[in-house]
Parts: sequence; structure tokens; C-alpha cells
Amino acid sequence: MTNLIKLGLNDIIKQINADRAWQMGFTGKGVHIAIIDTGIEGKAKEFSTLGKKSPYQWSPSPEIDPWTDSDIHGTMIACIAAANSQLGGQFSGVAPDATLISCKPKQVKDQFPDQELCQAYEFLIQLVVDKKIGRLVVNNSYAIKSCHYRNHSQALLDIVKKAVANNIVLVFAAGDNHNEYCGHNYFSPFPNTIWGANALPEVITVSTVDRDLKMPAPTNNRYTLHANSSRGIWDNKTEKPDCSAPTYGEVLWGDGKYSSKNWWGTSGAAPQVAGLAALMLEKNPLLTPPEIQQIIKNTCQEIPNLTKNFVGRGLIDCYKAIKAVPLP
Repeated sequence: MTNLIKLGLNDIIKQINADRAWQMGFTGKGVHIAIIDTGIEGKAKEFSTLGKKSPYQWSPSPEIDPWTDSDIHGTMIACIAAANSQLGGQFSGVAPDATLISCKPKQVKDQFPDQELCQAYEFLIQLVVDKKIGRLVVNNSYAIKSCHYRNHSQALLDIVKKAVANNIVLVFAAGDNHNEYCGHNYFSPFPNTIWGANALPEVITVSTVDRDLKMPAPTNNRYTLHANSSRGIWDNKTEKPDCSAPTYGEVLWGDGKYSSKNWWGTSGAAPQVAGLAALMLEKNPLLTPPEIQQIIKNTCQEIPNLTKNFVGRGLIDCYKAIKAVPLP
């Protein structure tokens, strides 16, 4: 594996050609990205200004502030999707000029209850229906933790479909169930370990690879590697994941805190795609969610030795995707 010392989000931005998309003039301006997660640390310099933070936010109760994040997971996600180093921090995310909406459900045993997820989606859908905001991308870096088939509630599946029907782009992490959690062979794409809303054909599902575009086997009994990335083909006909993004190195991990890790899970891959969708919508706000999904898949770089069961169409390429977006 490549030495990760001094590598991080800035290197990933170059690897997925987000910097080349910026050079074309697309930075996500005018597009909102909602982060449904553990909150976002609003004091972090990367998104500390009012212009970066939407006035719209959601939590199930007034005492839960969506712009705080004791878990620090949501802050990482927001950084990868839409941080802006020009505000004083260390990193810029894939869509540095996108506006962030923080949605913070209450966690129960490291999971978000479907009922609260549904409420967050209803809130976001209403923002779009009421035309309080323009185009919206929603990042979902949560997934069912299970080694046996288990779906989300029908109510959640229905509202996810409703969001897409209202022209909202939904990006989901594939999950991190395959190797350590479920004990499946890290060289095998089976059995399927992508379940729930992130298995729906309407959403963009993202797996992760390392800097060398691999899912290496665990070493020294350490399982926090890309071999955990969930995989498989759902119901023998729906191809999931759709694409892949690299995760490694240093990233924002709380208020002004930076941490370097071997991987960020599929949680850190999904917001790269959410950021890419925002870049595409800046170029053409008329794109539909299915069109965005198809363009991203069509412009992926094929990954050698990993089939679509592992990584979908391959590594995202922001530059190629933006070039493929037709003008409105």
C-alpha cells in the first residue's frame, strides 16, 4: 500500500480530478448539499461563515443543534463534500462553493431511527417544493449494520423514492459490512452486503478503494481497510455499487482537528460523489437524478482487477463528468 504519510483530502481531490473541474469554473455554487449525519461542527473554519451554512437545518428537537458534532463523523463528511479552505481551514472539498444544510437525527445504538430519517427527508423535500432552495443533493453516509438481509422500513424506502421524484439527488455509502463485520472473504464479491435504501436503483451507491485503486487484504489483524467495503448485486438484477471513490490520509475530524487514517470507510467515499453531483448541477441545473447517475457511471475510470460487484463502473472522474454534462 502507498505510504499515507502527508497524504489526504488534497491528494484525493487531484486523484478524482475535482481540481480540473474547478479550473473549468465549476465549484458547486448555487447548489445545496444536505448532510444527514451526526451533525457538523459549525466552528470549524472550513464552513464557519454564514454564506457557507444554510439558514435551513433540521433536528428532531430544539435542544439538538445540527451545527454541533460530538461524534465528529458528520464533520468529516461535510469537509469532503464541500469544505472551503479559503475560509481559513486546511482543506477544500469537492464542491467548495456549495451551501451546506445540516440534518442531525438522534442516534440510537449507532443507528438513525427510520422515523427520524423520514422526518429529515420530509423537511428537505418541502424546502424544494416550496422553492426555498434550488437544486439539492443529499449525502447519506449511514448504512444498515447487519450480516443478514435486513431492509429499512417501507416508509423510509418510499420517502427516498419521493425525494428523487422531486428532483433531489441522493448519494448513499455502500456500507462497511463485508470483511471485518460479516467475516466474508475479502477477495469475493459475494454474498451481497448492500441492503436498505442504499440498494435502491434510484440512488447513487458508492464503494471505496485505496490510493492504489485496490481493496487490499487485512494485515497484522487490522481490519480497518478497504476490504470492508460492502458489495454485491442486489436482488440479482440491480447493480450496486454504482461507482467508487478513494479514501485515505488526513481529513478534518472536528473543530480545527485533523486526523490521518488508512481509510474513511464508504462514509468518506459518498460525499465525494455528492460534491461531484453539485458541480454537475452548477453547470446544468436542469439535470435529473437519473441523468446525473448515468453521466457519473459513464465517465468512471475502470479499476483493474475489481469487477462491478466491488466498485460499480469504477473510479469517479469529476473532469470527465463535467465535460459530459450538456449545457441547459
